[in-house]
Amino acid sequence: MMICRNTLQTRSIPFIRPYITEMITHPNPMILTRLLSATSNRTKNDRLFPEEVNIIYDSKCNVCKMEIDFLAKRDAKKINIGAPKLKMTDLEADDYNPENPENGGITYEKGLGAIHAVTADGTVIKGVPVFALAYEQVQLGWLFKVTTWPVAKQVVEMLYNIFAKFRTNLTRGASIDTLVKEYEAKKSLQQEIDDDNCDSCKAKES
Repeated sequence: MMICRNTLQTRSIPFIRPYITEMITHPNPMILTRLLSATSNRTKNDRLFPEEVNIIYDSKCNVCKMEIDFLAKRDAKKINIGAPKLKMTDLEADDYNPENPENGGITYEKGLGAIHAVTADGTVIKGVPVFALAYEQVQLGWLFKVTTWPVAKQVVEMLYNIFAKFRTNLTRGASIDTLVKEYEAKKSLQQEIDDDNCDSCKAKES
């Protein structure tokens, strides 16, 4: 599957450059797997997390949640028992923090706009390649092999982009802009509450 250069955001690590070049030159989900395999040979201290891929998803989207649950169950209970390769991070969790390196800087708005994933070395992946990589980890990569064919790839990406643009309208009954405004208002209110609680604690201590 072809992955545009702006789809991948990598750290300036000489170790990983040859693999990124190969991914761009020879687009294929298997190349992504080879990248992950190379990453897994590095020391644990160089990894962001034990799993191979962190998928950032919207738990309030029933379609998304259903697919994530399927992948998580197959990963942990059938294919990679005891050593799961998929890490699932809920965009809607109260403690979700885009500044956490494990989340690759994916903001709430970006996460709603398209599915993202972060590999253990910090590489950020967006859109259809996320599904190809995730399914590869649970030995179902063949389902996305068709997306490596030039014509099919273009069609699949076009259809996904259309779906992603209107996904929240269909699955959550509101546009991305509306959900982002609600999210920011909620965060702002929570910050005010936290600040008030902090002031109260200081007053009691004094």
